[in-house]
Amino acid sequence: MLKTTLFRTAISIGCLLTITGIASADTKVKSRQTNGGQTYENTSYIKGKRQRSETNNGQMVVIQQCDLRRNIQIMPDAKMYMIQPYDDPAATSTTPGATPARPNTAVTKGGVVTSTVTTKDTGERKQMFGYNARHIITTMEMKSSPDACSTTNTRMEIDGWYIDAAFALDCDSNRAYTPPQPKATGGCRDRYETKTIGLAKKGFPVWEKMTMFGPNGTQSFSTTNEVVEFSQATLDASLFDVPEGYRQVDDFASAFAAAYATPGANNPSNNESAASAAVTSANTPNPTPSTSLGPKRAGVIRLGVATVKTGNVAEAMNAGELAVAVRNTLLQQLKGTNVEAVPLEATGAAIQAEAKQKECDYVVFANVSHKKGGGGFGSMLGNSASSIASGVGYGHGTAAVVAANTTSVVVAQNIKAKDEMTLDVRLERPGSTTPSFAQQFKGKAKSAGEDIITPLVQQASQAAIQAVAKP
Repeated sequence: MLKTTLFRTAISIGCLLTITGIASADTKVKSRQTNGGQTYENTSYIKGKRQRSETNNGQMVVIQQCDLRRNIQIMPDAKMYMIQPYDDPAATSTTPGATPARPNTAVTKGGVVTSTVTTKDTGERKQMFGYNARHIITTMEMKSSPDACSTTNTRMEIDGWYIDAAFALDCDSNRAYTPPQPKATGGCRDRYETKTIGLAKKGFPVWEKMTMFGPNGTQSFSTTNEVVEFSQATLDASLFDVPEGYRQVDDFASAFAAAYATPGANNPSNNESAASAAVTSANTPNPTPSTSLGPKRAGVIRLGVATVKTGNVAEAMNAGELAVAVRNTLLQQLKGTNVEAVPLEATGAAIQAEAKQKECDYVVFANVSHKKGGGGFGSMLGNSASSIASGVGYGHGTAAVVAANTTSVVVAQNIKAKDEMTLDVRLERPGSTTPSFAQQFKGKAKSAGEDIITPLVQQASQAAIQAVAKP
């Protein structure tokens, strides 16, 4: 059992200096992430040359292994992971069970996609948690040449404050790193180049604001991450490695797309959604519903969220990722003073049985569709931004923030200006065929790369909660 001594954020300088002096002590850091008006708590664990960051209630995990010069991104729900090396992605060792290489196809030479990372020390200093913090601004830009297969013109800015702490990782960030190159359709392949400007010393991030901008320079996404608590703990080494039984994939998007492409996955008559099919394919052929849920508290309305189904989806959008993003966001948003949401893993008629077993008052069914609007290309900062960030030593803050939004960012990168999304939500009491609530919600993207899922689900969730909370 972990023995933890919590330190308040306003702890005295003397105590913090004592922490700084214990270079070998394991450290636990709690941080608060805010985006879209919502706040989430994240936790990071540091042990020697390794760090584990858990975000979105553990839905995404990033492990930094500085001793092996790589990051491991883990998706626990799907039992999948991907490796992001700091140096040469081609040199990554293959793990048994990894996604097989794609068959050889005719390759057409494209253009050049250039990633420019600029780091600037503003010279500003202030005391934070008893440390002298430095104010550093980092900008990442991705631009494509006119003849490139992938049309990209995006920018991300990280405004942060950093401290020197004994527990902070040193991943030798000055060494070159090339992010994994996306596979363009039609056999067209671009050349990717990374340029680094500025060598401002960073350190451990205690406050960071990350802002993404679309091709026209308008802000498409913003999130803030700040440390709220430090503590000491004895941590098990297994926390900092790949769990047993997990499958390695080249990238999560391809893994979900492959699973979605399996026979029957896109059949509207199939009771299982694309997202559920993807997870099923990644793990076991016949998963059983999870039963590890505590008894419902008195006075609480429990909503069971079934796997999300997809209707018509434009070619550029991955239906499996879209379904996962909507479901994850529903589970986050369907919460109130006396309302809680739990996932339902069963399909078809078994949904009702699982809902009763989990003491659900209502079952939430959702169907989402996407209509292509046309008007620019979506942001490509998704996984590439995460890769670049971790590779150049942005520390736990940025990697964790990007990982926390991986699903929504991956979906947003395929959103174009004027794209439309429709979400149908209905609530039924277990055993009843008459909806207690049914409503359709629509959203339209103003710019490329915009996250239109979160506000759409927020609107639907608020309406659903008001409906079930009525006397």
